[in-house]
Amino acid sequence: MVLKKRPRKSKFPERQFVLRIPEYQAVFLDHLVEMRLHKSLNESIVRIIDAFIADMKKSAEEAQK
Repeated sequence: MVLKKRPRKSKFPERQFVLRIPEYQAVFLDHLVEMRLHKSLNESIVRIIDAFIADMKKSAEEAQK
């Protein structure tokens, strides 16, 4: 009997969508996974988007001052 790991439940609701990116970007993200910096392609994309949103929020707050 083979036990399969179930994906960890997210603390936040999730939404699925299709993401189309150029091949060179996909290769780079795959490389991050191969280097074990991220567990999966999805995790690397989520972390990059989180960093982007945090940077945009910081820029918006600085612009309001």
